[in-house]
Amino acid sequence: MILIIGATGTNGNEIVKQLTSKGYQVKAMVRNLEKAASLKELGASLVQGDLDQPSTLKTALEGIDKVFLVSSVNQQYEQQVANFLEAAKNSNVKYLVKLSGFGADVNASSVIAQMHGRTDELVIKSGLDYTILRPNSFYQNMLWSAYTIKNFGSFSMPLGEAKQSFIDVRDIGAVATLLLTTDSNEHKGKIYELTGPQSLSFTDIAKQLSQTLGKEITYNSITIEESKAGMLKFGMPEWNASTVAELYETFATGKYSYTTDTVSKILGRAPVSFQQFTQDYLSAFQA
Repeated sequence: MILIIGATGTNGNEIVKQLTSKGYQVKAMVRNLEKAASLKELGASLVQGDLDQPSTLKTALEGIDKVFLVSSVNQQYEQQVANFLEAAKNSNVKYLVKLSGFGADVNASSVIAQMHGRTDELVIKSGLDYTILRPNSFYQNMLWSAYTIKNFGSFSMPLGEAKQSFIDVRDIGAVATLLLTTDSNEHKGKIYELTGPQSLSFTDIAKQLSQTLGKEITYNSITIEESKAGMLKFGMPEWNASTVAELYETFATGKYSYTTDTVSKILGRAPVSFQQFTQDYLSAFQA
């Protein structure tokens, strides 16, 4: 039995989808059972649990052999991971796959990357068998801009002409699914950086969208300050807006532009291209 923690998020949902489609028994830990009906429709069983409430984790981990752990980085993130690891060590968990982030390091320039780095260290020191996945930003993040792309033919980001080696969430899911369903020791104790096949700027992305959609899509480069103001305007809490803006500053340096061949080595195929992503998600960007 495999437990997915963070199953209602983008990555967690994708992994539930891939595991259940292959016939594996999956349990999804969620805070609100009523809001997770779609996971049940995919074939997962649901269990109520909360990383902020350690007492709920014992029940969630009953009968579980392997765990995929993903959670949005928040002010309680490090304590949440610590809560999980303590519960996992007291249960029968044999293997953990943790989703981290590209550039995770305790000495990183952004708070989010630092928190990923510190929680990765907690996993390494936990005594559990583990694999840590550190993907770059996702193609699917472009869906946040689908409304303006559809209705105004443009989108805005604060990265200038910096490039990133974006990755498709479906590739992250495929890697995690393989790791969780093999008994090989090959991947245990490893940290994998996951990227797409090429490095792209948002100008490159606008050109690809223009080609796929058959109309001109424009990328507007805005400042970090304008980006943060926009996040606050749409209701994002101050801490979250500040840390995301700080992460954008790191992205804007071009530091995360390099690619790796990890996806190809693990899956035996090339990672999904951005061109393929735009074709697969065409309806999301069409008016």
